[in-house]
Amino acid sequence: MNKKSKMFFVCSFALAMLAVTTQQNVKADTTTDASVENVQQPVAQATQEATTQANSQEVLAPEKTTQAVDQTQTTDQNQTPVVNDAVTEDAQPAAETKTQADSTASNITQIKGVVTTGDQITYLYTQDGQKLTNRALGPNTPWYTDQRMAYNGGTYYRVATNEFADGQNVTLSYGSAANGIVRVQPYGAVNYTRNDSGFARSGQPNFDGNSVWKYNRTDNANGKTFYQIASNVWVNSDDATTAPAYQNPNGWLQIHDEQIKPVGNVGYPLYNGVEGIKTWLVRKYFGYSNAHTIYDGNVANSVRSLQSRKGLPVTGIVDLNTWKAMGFTETSWYGIDSYVAPLRTNITSTRSDHIEAMINEAYRYLGQPWISGASSSPDYGVDCSGLVTQALYASGIDSAPISSIQHAQPGNEWNCQMYWNDDRIPHVNFNERQRGDLIFFTDPSSGMLWHVGILLDASTMVESWPYAVQIHSIYSGRGNIAGVKRVFA
Repeated sequence: MNKKSKMFFVCSFALAMLAVTTQQNVKADTTTDASVENVQQPVAQATQEATTQANSQEVLAPEKTTQAVDQTQTTDQNQTPVVNDAVTEDAQPAAETKTQADSTASNITQIKGVVTTGDQITYLYTQDGQKLTNRALGPNTPWYTDQRMAYNGGTYYRVATNEFADGQNVTLSYGSAANGIVRVQPYGAVNYTRNDSGFARSGQPNFDGNSVWKYNRTDNANGKTFYQIASNVWVNSDDATTAPAYQNPNGWLQIHDEQIKPVGNVGYPLYNGVEGIKTWLVRKYFGYSNAHTIYDGNVANSVRSLQSRKGLPVTGIVDLNTWKAMGFTETSWYGIDSYVAPLRTNITSTRSDHIEAMINEAYRYLGQPWISGASSSPDYGVDCSGLVTQALYASGIDSAPISSIQHAQPGNEWNCQMYWNDDRIPHVNFNERQRGDLIFFTDPSSGMLWHVGILLDASTMVESWPYAVQIHSIYSGRGNIAGVKRVFA
């Protein structure tokens, strides 16, 4: 082949290769555009596609762990387990890694955070925008992310090697989930916000000195620990210190930071010996005195007559059907039993907060009648130990087996004696009594312990005593002072 022929052959081959390469690039661009457009799908379409691919698609759902962010492992070597603080790259041939980095490096931002999926499965995409048809993230699951990618006008977060979630389908947060409280230093705390670049002053007012806050995330920067106390509102360890929630010592009644639930049989029947609100209402219905509220033989006979007239089984026991035959509601049948005072403290509450919650709950009953064996809502009356039980509920104390339901059952009308004998409430010297302590009294004639009140100060208490809830001196008309016990250390 002469020199001119060789030159013609080389040029023809180069032009042919250029045409093939151009055709392949156009095809790749078209595929990429289609994948990005498919990121945003109507719910019905996404659901239909997920159902169609159910046999071939692997939905990734992190395992439940004790850590704030769920983690998972997979046998697919291209899927990096989501562990520690960020996803790490799998080893790849040097040439391939360099080519991929060169093509998208300007679109990648290094971050450290967590993305949480929404209510549907979240599809994954490669770094060049290709949709993965056999892998997805499970609904409502959190995943560590170490990169944010801008691609074709969209934002994507890396959750594994070359696997990105569309930013429109996940929520980004920073740091790690954690729970606890921080106490601000006496001089106050700077208010910070967090973005990809790190922490910066938010420009909002500082937090008051000695204030207490609950945090739900932590992060680290510049040798400091940051605590998130509201949505993207942070304080750091220069201005605040972690502190355990206030708690009684071991052996005392323990403090709860969640709503206390009823203890006992909600919807219990009424029979001989039962006291409390429902018995009080039944006695009132039949016209009996409530000087002492107890279900006795007279009440049982009246109930039998009513049951006979109404065509109900004649048992002398009030069940739900008999209760409704008297004109009372099913809601009240269960509601009276199930009432537990709303919790008025939380994980940030101090000893003083718990004491004030207890006293303020007792104040809600002022003026209501004294009713033996009663411990329900402020819509009704209570007796002395019933008042203490509901006040303790509001302050985070569950004194079970003493409970509002148990109190109405036969043999438990003297719950003040159970509180007196409960070693989880220590005795204290009378001369060291404080606001919030329980004070006990005995019957002067028999010496039997018969009354308990909540101290407001050294000489007054809030109590339920025949015939009303009231504030009264500890020195008159209640018998002999037996002693003082302390609920909060």
